[in-house]
Amino acid sequence: MSRLTQAFDAIRETGVLELIGINEQVDQNEYCNAVIASLPSGQPMSGEILHVTLYTRETGSGAVLTPAGILYILDADPAVAAGATLITATVRRTVIAQIPIAAADWKSDAGGASVSVHNKPVAFHALKSLYFLWFHEDATSFNDAGGDDEILEVNAWYRRDT
Repeated sequence: MSRLTQAFDAIRETGVLELIGINEQVDQNEYCNAVIASLPSGQPMSGEILHVTLYTRETGSGAVLTPAGILYILDADPAVAAGATLITATVRRTVIAQIPIAAADWKSDAGGASVSVHNKPVAFHALKSLYFLWFHEDATSFNDAGGDDEILEVNAWYRRDT
């Protein structure tokens, strides 16, 4: 008999992953580079993402951004590069979830900004990796001026089912 739930398995996290780095310009209606979060078991596992947190910061002369956009969670590598303006129908079918983020959702100060989405758990089927992709809807670009060192990162917490 297989166990459907790992009742005593600890909550896990992907670790902070960089969606947009200091030298990557991402403008309105563009995607960032896709990032991979390898799941640690070595074997495919299913589970549920309990919440995600996005972070922005800057290390140069740029601004701490609080961008509007969509965080995509996918079950396959979308092979999207920073600055892409569309994803194919094939990639679209690998989307597990899309989480809209509004500029007003962020909490920020001079040290950085963060937004946490914990009211929309995302189930995922047996996978070895999850992929994250940001679609930037905000009119303010990441890293569009010399000296801008604006960064967007994501971290996700999940529980394992199988």
